Amino acid sequence: MDRRTSPRSSLYRAHRLVARGAAPQGWIVSIHPPGGQPRAVLRNTVPAGLAILIEEAKHQVDRRLDGPEWQREP
Repeated sequence: MDRRTSPRSSLYRAHRLVARGAAPQGWIVSIHPPGGQPRAVLRNTVPAGLAILIEEAKHQVDRRLDGPEWQREP
């Protein structure tokens, strides 16, 4: 994806994920929660990093909605 192209947007659990940028400049994924809550921005400069950022964004949304994973006793 080139920075001159329009950003790609998708919806995940009522949160809008907006991906923009391209390697080698880096990738940016913004997480826009519903209801005007503050957004989060994830960045990396890995050439194939867009998929990594989208997965991390989904994990952050899951943690916001479901809480952190239960920590088991060792």
